[in-house]
Amino acid sequence: MAQLNEGIANIPEGSALEDMYNRLVAGLEEASKETLPDLTGPDYVHVSEDGSGLLQLDKAVFPITFETSIVDEAKINATIKEHEDITRKNAAYLFANATVTSLGVGDSGGISGAVSLNGDSMLGKLNTLYGFSSGANGIKILDVYQTTEEDPAARKSIVSIDGELHLNAHGLYINGYNVISYDNDILSLDASNIALNGDVTCSGVIRLGDLTISKDGINYNGLEFYHSGNANRKEVDWTMRNSHVYGTFTVENSSTFKSTVSALNGVTLGYNNTGVFAITKAKLAQLTGDLNIITGGVQFDGNYIIHVKNDNVISFSAANKILNLGDDGTQKITLQSGLYDDDGEYELISKFGSAYFPESFKAGHGLGNTLMTTYKVSTENSGVVFHRYLKFVDTGGPGFYSDGELVIFEGPFRYNDTSEASTVQLTERYNTSFGYKVSTSLYAPANRVSASLMFATDADFYVFDKPLEGKTSLGISGSKTRILENTLFFNDNIYWLAISDGVKHYGHAYFVDDIGSVTFSAGFAGSGWKIYKNGLTGNICATFDEVTVRKKMRIYELEVQKNSATNGSMWVSDSCSGDIVEEIL
Repeated sequence: MAQLNEGIANIPEGSALEDMYNRLVAGLEEASKETLPDLTGPDYVHVSEDGSGLLQLDKAVFPITFETSIVDEAKINATIKEHEDITRKNAAYLFANATVTSLGVGDSGGISGAVSLNGDSMLGKLNTLYGFSSGANGIKILDVYQTTEEDPAARKSIVSIDGELHLNAHGLYINGYNVISYDNDILSLDASNIALNGDVTCSGVIRLGDLTISKDGINYNGLEFYHSGNANRKEVDWTMRNSHVYGTFTVENSSTFKSTVSALNGVTLGYNNTGVFAITKAKLAQLTGDLNIITGGVQFDGNYIIHVKNDNVISFSAANKILNLGDDGTQKITLQSGLYDDDGEYELISKFGSAYFPESFKAGHGLGNTLMTTYKVSTENSGVVFHRYLKFVDTGGPGFYSDGELVIFEGPFRYNDTSEASTVQLTERYNTSFGYKVSTSLYAPANRVSASLMFATDADFYVFDKPLEGKTSLGISGSKTRILENTLFFNDNIYWLAISDGVKHYGHAYFVDDIGSVTFSAGFAGSGWKIYKNGLTGNICATFDEVTVRKKMRIYELEVQKNSATNGSMWVSDSCSGDIVEEIL
């Protein structure tokens, strides 16, 4: 397999070697396209009518059958010889022309028509498809080249002229059109549309039909145009019917509008070069200063929302609408002065948070039912109605509520449960109610319905840490047992009555156990008194310092330490015995 010579890749760009190589490659490619004529055609092979004159040829060279054909061998050889001669001459010319042109030798046509590098003329077509430069006196003026971007589609083909380009009157054509021409000292630009993207400077006159523009001004049919030089001046007056200003409209002094002013795309109003009122967005007006309303007010839909009624009264209102103070995005609403009722007599809410509602007050929670209401039936019968709980401390603390008949006190009962391995604090809630019911007292008045104040509780006991007092008495429901001043009644006939130096008992007194003085010690030398049951014998015993019996005393057994009689006698009816008798009189 043929391999490309490595030296081809190292040919210097722009060198004579590269030029000769490119010429030879191009010439050889053209020469390779030349072929022999068809030597099997009728010009070179004839068919024999009788089959005579047969010619046997080497089938390796002529792979055809000539069984009934006559070949003109002389003509074929002449044709081949002529083709070889022409091919040799063309190759010789190719090498000679490439050598002479690349090395710059020979004169005009001196060597097969080669053009000399030292100066020459040519009559044929000049093709320079790999770049071209020309100039004079060793200076390049014309340069034809292509940029060298890696992407062939991005490369640009450029003709560069470093000097002047002189054309005839109609010498510049673009895309087949004579776009620039010069005739009778007039330069003409001829195109359907002409776009000038830069500045245009003219020292003469520009004529657009009857309109002329020059350094002296703009005129139309001899009439001068107003412009910034003769109209945009502070000492020039201006009168017009209609005006359409596409830029900024500035007035240095006062402006008077005798009809409607329309500014539908924004407006800014202010004073002393400072904007105060502006409309810069759709349906949005902004005020960055104060709005001083002397009289009247601010209306919405024909009704006042801010109304200056007099020097001391300004009203905020929303006729047939709802007036909101703050919406969802409002951080807070603060009162910088007190809020009063309609005639200014009562301060309802002070700026520090005090509140007073002389007419009435209601309160609820969570959009639910009313929980608290003030009321007034009369001056004396007025107050606050709590419709549900009245709680203390927090929602789990004690509180009051009512079922309409009773007042119920509900409170937490907390205790420690030690039944398990660890102590657990438990909380239960107990109720205590109080209210009026029909009295069941035995002492209720018989001539009318009597009422009793009843206390009821879920607890087991009532405990008072201070004395419990009643103005007249304390009793037990359904019983005659009661306490009055200085008297404890058990029924109408049995009671205790306090007297000046003790207690007086009405009715019998029965003692189940002992009774005695506060202090007591037994024996002859003891003190105090006591009636008690002997723990050993079961006998009932009594010990006193003295016993006086005015009448009869029966004793079934008497043990005496000492006997004496005063102003009388002591008699023994049956017998008398003693361990020691000291004296009998």
